[in-house]
Amino acid sequence: MKLQLLNRRAYFSAALSLLLTLPGLAFAIDLSTAVKRTLTANPALQLYPYQVRALEGEALQAGLKPNPILHADLENAFGTGDSRFLAGHELTLSLSQVIELGQKREKRVDVVDRKSVAIQREYEVKRLDVIASMMRDYYQSLRLQYLMSWNSQRIEAERAAVEVIQHRASAGVVGKADVMRMQLRLAKSQAKQSELKAQHANSLNVLATHWAESPDFSEVKGDLNQTPALPEMDSLHQAIQSTPDYMLSVTQTRISEAQLALAQAESEANVTVGAGIRRFEASNDNALVFNFSMPLQWQNKNQGNIASAQAMHQQTLVSQDILKTRLEIAVERIHSAMLNNLNQLQQVDSDLRPVANSLLAEVKRGYQLGLYSVLQWLDAQNELFSIERERIETQHATHLQFLELERLSGSKLAPQAAHKE
Repeated sequence: MKLQLLNRRAYFSAALSLLLTLPGLAFAIDLSTAVKRTLTANPALQLYPYQVRALEGEALQAGLKPNPILHADLENAFGTGDSRFLAGHELTLSLSQVIELGQKREKRVDVVDRKSVAIQREYEVKRLDVIASMMRDYYQSLRLQYLMSWNSQRIEAERAAVEVIQHRASAGVVGKADVMRMQLRLAKSQAKQSELKAQHANSLNVLATHWAESPDFSEVKGDLNQTPALPEMDSLHQAIQSTPDYMLSVTQTRISEAQLALAQAESEANVTVGAGIRRFEASNDNALVFNFSMPLQWQNKNQGNIASAQAMHQQTLVSQDILKTRLEIAVERIHSAMLNNLNQLQQVDSDLRPVANSLLAEVKRGYQLGLYSVLQWLDAQNELFSIERERIETQHATHLQFLELERLSGSKLAPQAAHKE
């Protein structure tokens, strides 16, 4: 029984392996799977844990207090007379401790804490950029699939036209040149199909590099006809305030504030206090000793660092305003382009495609009746397929524009359908 079961499993495994190698058999990947793989294995995102560990080390270092210092002084030794060798020496042992004033330790920790927030913001920005880059390549593969389908339909239409023209040539109604002209057009379309297939195969390889693997799929899932709805400008402007790029800029401003506060605290001098015991060998006495030291602040020795920190803080404030303006301009520009593309798609479907289809049907019928030439038939075919090609490119551009709005806003915009075939 076990042997029979093993044989069945071996048969099933062999059959599955055979299916995977069969040409023309499509194994598609969907967008959610591509996103999961990218987040799990993208090389650019694998560095984040090491950055966190490095910052944990900085936090540990920033929180350390100065260590106490052991002092040992030996005086009046190895002299002459009463100070010969160690007869009259004085030995002092003491411990001293540097006391940091101005809350320097707390301010160092504050700088590292704000850096930690910045690292998280940087990761969110990198994560958005990585996913957006992957999705652009995903839509590129989807675009090429639609173009292959479009060109395949063109090949079928041209092949059918060749048969019609050959039939009329056999009847002596048209010349051989008409047949050759349509055959040339068919050969060009077939060559184009081979080119599109090669581009599609390469696009799958590019897509799989986002998770550092070779593609285990032969196509991607998606519907270019399901174009997203145009988001409201007000919602986009509000989203800019919470986008990871803008929040990172805010965090960097806070880091510069903390660094300025630390530089100002560093201008306050530390004090050193100590205590110990002194041994008088000559009189066989012991005594306690105390010491205190503090630099004289004739001038601020950290004024250069303070000036530098103030300039850097002002720079981050200006950079934050510039970034906000750039984001608003970019969002408005992309929003306008997306609106134009959606209007263009609506015009194509409502006006251009019906007219082009009617024109081709009329010219094809008229050609068979001898009313139109083969060149007019070719022109009518070209008009229809040019419109279809333009439609695919506009749909692809609309999806990329919506993707860019998502990336700039840092939020998942609602992908309601605005236009569908």
